[in-house]
Amino acid sequence: MELRNPRLKKIFDDVASGDRQLDDHLIPHFIQSVSKHPDPATCLHALVTSKRGLEAVQTAVSSNLSTESLNGNVAVLLAYLRGSKLEYLGGGDTLRRLLRALVEAPDFWKSLLAAFNAGKLQQSMECSFSWLTLQLITSPPDLAEKYRHVASADANTVQTLLRSPDPETRSNARKIDHIVSQFSDDEAVPPNWLEAPGWRHDNDPHSYRKISILPTPDEINSTERPHLRTVDEIDDLQLTSPIKMFEVHVENQFRLLREDLVYDTRASVQVALWKKRGKRTGEFIADLCLTNVYAQERSDWGLELDCSYDLPFFSRAIDKEDRKFLLKKDRTFLRHGSFACLLSGDEVLAFVTIVRDLDLLVRDPPVIAVQLGGRTAVKDALYRLRRYPSISLAQISTPLFAYEPVLRGLQAMRPIRFLLDGTLLAKPHGPRAATGDLSDTDQENVTDLLQNLQVTASTKKTLTLDDAQTEAFICGLTQKVALIQGPPGIHFPITP
Repeated sequence: MELRNPRLKKIFDDVASGDRQLDDHLIPHFIQSVSKHPDPATCLHALVTSKRGLEAVQTAVSSNLSTESLNGNVAVLLAYLRGSKLEYLGGGDTLRRLLRALVEAPDFWKSLLAAFNAGKLQQSMECSFSWLTLQLITSPPDLAEKYRHVASADANTVQTLLRSPDPETRSNARKIDHIVSQFSDDEAVPPNWLEAPGWRHDNDPHSYRKISILPTPDEINSTERPHLRTVDEIDDLQLTSPIKMFEVHVENQFRLLREDLVYDTRASVQVALWKKRGKRTGEFIADLCLTNVYAQERSDWGLELDCSYDLPFFSRAIDKEDRKFLLKKDRTFLRHGSFACLLSGDEVLAFVTIVRDLDLLVRDPPVIAVQLGGRTAVKDALYRLRRYPSISLAQISTPLFAYEPVLRGLQAMRPIRFLLDGTLLAKPHGPRAATGDLSDTDQENVTDLLQNLQVTASTKKTLTLDDAQTEAFICGLTQKVALIQGPPGIHFPITP
């Protein structure tokens, strides 16, 4: 700790207890005594429970509401509260008491909101503003109603925060947007609201059918736990609503498989950025420039990226015919539909799939066509690409071609198709017989029929099943669901 710490401690104790009045000279020292307190929990408790603690905080923040003060002393105070994770202390009630006193200081909230709308807050203070707004709108309705109405009525506030280059600010903005869209101004936010989807990143809509298959940069950078349900949670739905159980099961299968895709992509990006050991398995092309929109018949639109130099792949080519011959000979170079990401330094701008247009690639220097997925991804990518004149493309080793068809199939699947009286997803309680069980006589007749399938199959040769195959066949006829293990396909021994 600093040498001045004993003096700061005395200032903090004297002001909080009311033994010393705040003035313009003492205010910076008091804020410093708070922001440098070694124990945030003790500091917060002392301010809330002391005789003049909350009053001192109000005086400190309202004495000077200029932009310089908001970006100075106030920013320091809010950064300390935000970085200490005090919202988890005592269920958040202690922090809410301090924040209520803070925003109820004369003209404080009005001045802070005006400075933000005017774009005068620094990036760190913008982050603290988003955090403060989030804490206010998740408070009990008597405190949250006013500020939730402000956030919902002024959509520009949330949109501005969503465009911030700071990840924490964008994360807070998505939570704010989630709260104001899901709950009315006078409605209490349930304590488990973080378990629902819709706030983790820009590719976390409430309906899994709207999730873009291609990840987004925010999704890759997100450290929040994904929305996944346990087997017990899904099974409990069987007692109340079997149809709902199947819907949740299909959704969970989609999210589980897609988490594999996201995990693999995140690891591949770290390898491409040299943040993780590994071998780059694809091309890395730097100094690309966005120049045009790619639009061809029978193909989704995309973007054209011009190379600033010719690629080493074409070093032996003399003319366009040679270049086209090399591309046709080596189809692994910028393979069509392969997965890639656009970078600027260490920042991921967008995830794309490569369109292997030979007419563009044979140019000198080449032009690379890429496609983006999802409306949100397109909008964010265009916004980011506009700010960076030079970008890089790195191919990702994630086998998108293997994930995408299955994920799209799960999104389009209607779970009602699997509604077999809960048979497939119910807990196992032994084999379930079909409605019409075979009697002993019928089973003997079926066995005799299976021993010689020549008549049934109308073949010239005799088809016979051995005992294990016969038993498996009967099991499939007499049970709703049966697991028959064996080699791929069904093998019928043929005897002359």
